[in-house]
Amino acid sequence: MSKLSTVIETLEASKLEHIVVYDMRTYSPFFDYVIVTTADNPRKLRGAINRMKKAFDEAGFDTFNVEGAEGAKWVLLDGGDVVVNLFTEEERAYYNLEKIWHDVPTLDVNALK
Repeated sequence: MSKLSTVIETLEASKLEHIVVYDMRTYSPFFDYVIVTTADNPRKLRGAINRMKKAFDEAGFDTFNVEGAEGAKWVLLDGGDVVVNLFTEEERAYYNLEKIWHDVPTLDVNALK
């Protein structure tokens, strides 16, 4: 299973919502995909981080860096070629990354599983 598929399935298993995958391959030399998703509470967000660590370990992927876990409102998981932004609903609306990346193509989440 690819890293991207592992991330998507783990986010869904963590009951995160509104998953959007941006195809950044022609936009960034640093990563291929950026994912934006929402947790309806900070506890669910922290649980997703733990699930992701376990999924990466089981798949044999290099570990990812975590930024923002202390506040649990916007957490960034840097998996190298896949970067995941986990937001609470309020933080996602405030930062509105969808507006910034409106011209970046998105991928069908269901096709990636």
